[in-house]
Amino acid sequence: MLKSTLIVVAVSVVAGATIRAWAFAIFAFLLVAAWGVVILLNGSSFGEASVSCLELLALMEICYLAGLFAFSLWAHVQKRRRKNAIAERPHVTGKRPHG
Repeated sequence: MLKSTLIVVAVSVVAGATIRAWAFAIFAFLLVAAWGVVILLNGSSFGEASVSCLELLALMEICYLAGLFAFSLWAHVQKRRRKNAIAERPHVTGKRPHG
């Protein structure tokens, strides 16, 4: 259970940085539905399977949002670095070099 949770967390964080929200929603729904079927086939009750699926879905959504936030923050920092690097360059005078 711990391994699968860690995999879901990692995939959700990476998905936050790479895919759109609607694509992740479809992916998450299909994954949670499959997870529910596996839990039901293992002999758990419908209530236990439903609660487990909702927990997994909540975890996936939180990790997706965390990945989205982290990627946006990283992109913003990179954009500011590029902007500051251009601003620190010496100004071009327009004169040709002598030599």
